Amino acid sequence: MTKRLISVCYLLLAAAAMLSAVSLNAEAESLPTSIKLSWDAVDGAVYYDIYNGQTSVARLPSDVYSFTVEDLFSNESYDLCVAARDAENRDLDAEWVTASTTNWDGVYQWVNETDKDNRGRMKTFTLRLETVRDEAIGQYLRMFMVNDDGSELRIFPLFDFGSEDAGSWVDYGDDGPTGTAYRENAERFNTSIFKPSKWRVDRIVIDYDSTSAYIQTSAFGIIVDTETTYNLYIEDGLRKMSFSTTSESSLAESVLFHNPNPGEEDAFILTEI
Repeated sequence: MTKRLISVCYLLLAAAAMLSAVSLNAEAESLPTSIKLSWDAVDGAVYYDIYNGQTSVARLPSDVYSFTVEDLFSNESYDLCVAARDAENRDLDAEWVTASTTNWDGVYQWVNETDKDNRGRMKTFTLRLETVRDEAIGQYLRMFMVNDDGSELRIFPLFDFGSEDAGSWVDYGDDGPTGTAYRENAERFNTSIFKPSKWRVDRIVIDYDSTSAYIQTSAFGIIVDTETTYNLYIEDGLRKMSFSTTSESSLAESVLFHNPNPGEEDAFILTEI
């Protein structure tokens, strides 16, 4: 019953869009995982209803003339609708807009503005991102740490999805691609002279604009958990990433390298270059 009602609503909106004078003048701004809609006021409108295809997204009051449809996949085309309705829920006007999302692909960099650089290891920190679609889990961002010589190491995901090795303990001295990537990335943020004996990926969480990896490390028989989170956003027209590694273990926190730049707090803010 619900699906039928949605379909009928969809057809009514389409008819309104074709028959009206279309005074809404709806426009769309494409973003990596969202699309921002804006429109003109319609006389007599009490509500503006937003649709993503046949799905109702939001009902807005008459004094709101923009809305961002979020949680969209990158590099995808979407049909969005703005419908103006009166107090009796009658269609006054409606307009469909087709727009495609962009993506977060690119190179992002944090630059150390201080001389506190963990023995020269953290003068800069550079990541390259690329959008990938996996048959099993869907779309996600693959991340590569870019070294000073231009070489790259894939740091997310450390294991291919579905790999039988995912979740297994890895010797810290392992010189394979995964072991090397983890070790070289971890040593940038380890301020102590001590090294763990082994590590494992406990779990990962993937969202539209963020990714988190939960890692367990073992040293001297003590196992600690750390959470590394990457959040992507746009600020002042610039694409940025907030990156941080934290732990509930006071021991782990005491040896983690945190952002020394004044005014940036603990998280590292990477800006697209």
